[in-house]
Amino acid sequence: MRQREGTARRYAKALIDLARHSGDEEKTGAEIAGFSELISNQAGLKHSLVYPWVKGSDKQRVAAAVAERLNYSKLTRNFLGLLAFRRRLEYLPEIIRAYQQLLDQYRGRVRAVVSTAVPLNASERTLLTEKLSNTLGGQVLLEERVDETLLGGFIVQSGSMVLDGSLDSQLARMREHLAKGDRIQ
Repeated sequence: MRQREGTARRYAKALIDLARHSGDEEKTGAEIAGFSELISNQAGLKHSLVYPWVKGSDKQRVAAAVAERLNYSKLTRNFLGLLAFRRRLEYLPEIIRAYQQLLDQYRGRVRAVVSTAVPLNASERTLLTEKLSNTLGGQVLLEERVDETLLGGFIVQSGSMVLDGSLDSQLARMREHLAKGDRIQ
């Protein structure tokens, strides 16, 4: 698994370096994501691009033709053709993840997932985004999830960092203090 992620990261790094040179980082990312979605939804296409008994050169022609038909940039067509030829199209989900992480890093963006008991309103979302931007040190792209198992508050996860401001955790801490005989203020 680590080797696969390392390989995917190398491909993503090479692609983003080329895309940054031409100024099309966002477009390139959207194109490879679109291609990945297309082949995951088209069983026949996926089989012709992933099965090991199909020659790499045939896979390359198919991938490039599909990308051209979708009006993708030359960079994306060449990249997808290369992946197909080298039998690396099955790495595409990992490549897309690594590409997005690199793009966010270059753009100074930080992704965070916030789980709340009820949807945030506009002012709560703005305030939370501002506070997280200050804490995490970048423009925060907030993904919201409603978790009906939460009693209240929120839980934010960004990478390996978790900020737990949920009512559940506050009650658990209070329970610990009471069990220890600590005074709660």
